[in-house]
Amino acid sequence: MTPPSSSHPTAAPPHGKHAGHRLRPVEWVAVIHVGLLLLGAAWAFGGGATWARTLIAAWGSLGAFVLIAAIRGRLHRGEGVRQPLRWLVPWLGFNLLVLLSCLNPSFSEQTFSGQSLMAFSGPAHPALPSTANAHTSLEHLWLFDAIYLSAFNLLLTVRRRRVLRGLLGFAVGNAVILSVFGTFQKLGSDGLFFGLVPSPNARYFATFVYANHWAAFVVLMLAACVGLLMFYRRRNAEAQLAYSLLPLGVLGLLLMAITPLIAGSRAGTLLVMLLLATGAAQILLKLRRNRRAAGQSTAGPLLALLAFAVLAGGGAIVLGRATIRERWQDTSAQWRAGLLGERIALYDDTRRIASAQPAFGWGLGSFGQVLQLQRPRPLEDNRQYEHSYVDAHSDWLQSLAEVGSIGTLLLILCVAWPLLGSQALRHAGPLPAYLLGGCGLITLYAAVEFPFGNPAVAIAFWTCFFSAIQYVRLSSRSRTRG
Repeated sequence: MTPPSSSHPTAAPPHGKHAGHRLRPVEWVAVIHVGLLLLGAAWAFGGGATWARTLIAAWGSLGAFVLIAAIRGRLHRGEGVRQPLRWLVPWLGFNLLVLLSCLNPSFSEQTFSGQSLMAFSGPAHPALPSTANAHTSLEHLWLFDAIYLSAFNLLLTVRRRRVLRGLLGFAVGNAVILSVFGTFQKLGSDGLFFGLVPSPNARYFATFVYANHWAAFVVLMLAACVGLLMFYRRRNAEAQLAYSLLPLGVLGLLLMAITPLIAGSRAGTLLVMLLLATGAAQILLKLRRNRRAAGQSTAGPLLALLAFAVLAGGGAIVLGRATIRERWQDTSAQWRAGLLGERIALYDDTRRIASAQPAFGWGLGSFGQVLQLQRPRPLEDNRQYEHSYVDAHSDWLQSLAEVGSIGTLLLILCVAWPLLGSQALRHAGPLPAYLLGGCGLITLYAAVEFPFGNPAVAIAFWTCFFSAIQYVRLSSRSRTRG
């Protein structure tokens, strides 16, 4: 059977008379696999521990087998696979770049005063991709591939939009539970899991070691929650279900929305306010239009929305007043000490590192090691080095430093090609629009932070992204059949 042409990427032949009435095993497996991956990463310190990253990568690697099974099944049924597999070309190119760099190391092991150190010796082939540490690059690539392919499988396996809504509802429910867990933990104990595990970072929340990573995670879950609420509000055929889900959804939205402020994440609080303000403006415009057409006043809904905003803001301020006071003092002290200047200096050093290897970078996962070329550490015992960083606090700049302009372009194409090929921006309804909007916010946030350095955030991002793409494809396919 001829696959759908690129001019009509969402059109596809029917799968059979009763295809929509039951789920195929590979569909169940793919959705459950992604759901458990997201659940496990969120509760395993957000993937912040080394052992957690290894477990996430190992479980996510099963996605490769799901991918093979999905391709075989579609070919056996005579269904096209050419279009979604074409979207894997940038991913394959990125893998090729990283694997080639591992064959051309630029650092070598040397001994100083009986201590083994990695020192820059230069790559054997300077014109080819190279890496500072092949083992580290392979570990990072393994984790990236496991997460990406697991979420990508949604494109090849899911055939019903309600399955995607169920997956997103599960993810939102888990985030709400984590929000409640983190709020009580913040109020009643010091440390992760109510003090059972000391946190290496004072700015933690729920199971996440870093509050800004939690904020990025909850922004994606809030986007999914708002999108689901918009869908069920408009769904007349499921009015009874909508009326039962809407109050619970609004409560979950409130519980998640207050957490970045309680956690002390300044940037996260701004992102949540921007997301909710967009949703509120959309609701007000629709209410105003509908009520004016019916000759009714908009004062009641407007007051209800204002009451919700006051309740959310007031609750967050009351519950997080100690954290807010502390963060205000920290911000004032950091501003006087020149925090902004230090961050700009780090960005400038990262830019210098990237400009030294503009095409292919220094190797995936190599930033912390390569930064020492720009900021050399003293070799004395018991050294203190205040301004050493493992991350650039900008995923965009760090990507340019680690995989260069070519690797960064391939990563951009991993998003842009499916987005443009599916025409998702043109045909997105409320749910996929908010999913893509949440992904866009995190992508912008990555310019001044490193949300993608957290596996749970990366899983949530790719799950929301590919759920939105497949949702639009299924919606367009339904319209084409109709």
